[in-house]
Amino acid sequence: MSKTFNEMNSEFEIHQSIDTCGTRCPIPLLRAKQALKLVSVGEYLQVLSTDPSAKPDFDAMLKHLPHELVDYQTTKHIEGEYPRIDMFIIRKGEI
Repeated sequence: MSKTFNEMNSEFEIHQSIDTCGTRCPIPLLRAKQALKLVSVGEYLQVLSTDPSAKPDFDAMLKHLPHELVDYQTTKHIEGEYPRIDMFIIRKGEI
């Protein structure tokens, strides 16, 4: 049995979580930017995505922002609609 994302990222206290599964670029990025407005500096945002281009898109976006991608994981063993889900944990930086 594979671990869930919650079991894998227990070292981070997630303050906000968004599920962008089923959407394509730029929706995951736009929703992440909106959600980051709801957390305080130093807090963590978790983003779930099924968009195969999400990782390079987040890497490019975060190069230009003070936020940091502190964890990235992919699971390929989730039962249900999606065969693969990426999880990003972003720590909000000071703007």
